[in-house]
Amino acid sequence: MYGSKVVELSDDEILSRISCIDIFAYYIGKDFRLGRAICSPLRKDKSPSFTIFKHNSGKYFFKDFSTGDSGDCFTFLTKMYALKRFDTYRLVDNDFQLGISTRSFSTPTKQYVGEHLKEYKHVEPSSTTIQIKSRPWNNKEDKQFWSKYGICCNILNRFHVRPAEHVWVNDRLVVSANRYNPIYTYDFGQGKMKIYQPHSKYKWLSNTSASDLQGLSQLPDRGDTLVITKSLKDVMCLSIWDIPAVAPSSESCVIPADIVKNLYDRFARIYILYDFDRTGVSFANKHRKLYGFTPLFFTNGKFNTFDYKAKDLSDFISNKGLRAAAELIEYTCQEEYLYQGTYPQVRMGEDGRADTL
Repeated sequence: MYGSKVVELSDDEILSRISCIDIFAYYIGKDFRLGRAICSPLRKDKSPSFTIFKHNSGKYFFKDFSTGDSGDCFTFLTKMYALKRFDTYRLVDNDFQLGISTRSFSTPTKQYVGEHLKEYKHVEPSSTTIQIKSRPWNNKEDKQFWSKYGICCNILNRFHVRPAEHVWVNDRLVVSANRYNPIYTYDFGQGKMKIYQPHSKYKWLSNTSASDLQGLSQLPDRGDTLVITKSLKDVMCLSIWDIPAVAPSSESCVIPADIVKNLYDRFARIYILYDFDRTGVSFANKHRKLYGFTPLFFTNGKFNTFDYKAKDLSDFISNKGLRAAAELIEYTCQEEYLYQGTYPQVRMGEDGRADTL
């Protein structure tokens, strides 16, 4: 069009809108320090030897003293994501939503933040705040992920599960979503939440404690049977058949005695459904000894047990479909009195999975 200016992706165009420091800080995450040595985000590094510094020219560069690598923020991204330099422009343009290029760009599968996320797997709520920027539900990727477990949008909304675009911990941006790394938040209220990244090496961020039970606010006032399971995903799966369930913030948490007393005041029987592995069996038996819970497992063929070919209920639904899960639950209810009465008909597609989000 006459009079329009063609804007091309380049160092100068991007750095006229955001600073090099912004780029370093965004992709390095909470470990970012200007002028101080940190562990390299480009490799496994136990001895801090990586630094961001201001050159005499006024520009900012990185230097890894162990490997000798150095360069500007775009060179840094070529090494972090194994990209060509021009593709790092597209990456930054996409992630910072600068709007320079109209061409779509799929963010590489490598996380923005690396090994340091281990520090955030579980932190005490008194010292940590988690903030998020929400995003709308995506009918393609979100539906594809949750519907394979039979979980629809109504269930997600009931249990306060939301998709997120960005996550901050103590006011520092630590992770952002992309098509390869969706992020979901489990909101407990009062500032407590869990961050779930199903495709990431570091799936969980949390500021919850042992006293925070997932699904607690959705329980009925009274009931015959309650299931303690290991994840909110399994709690939501059990809700398909109106089976009351809760999950601790971690399978290795011991539920406090005062909470268990409250649950026994409301439910006649309590079962615990954990993974059939060392951690799951150990903590299921610990709860059995402490509180009298009855352990149930999806066994895997070890020790002459039946092989369900699934580690938990959500995995079973994903592998076998809702019909097979309904039949298993009906059989278990008859044998173990897990559930009294008839279970509702579930709307399913021809493949036995939930129809829609």
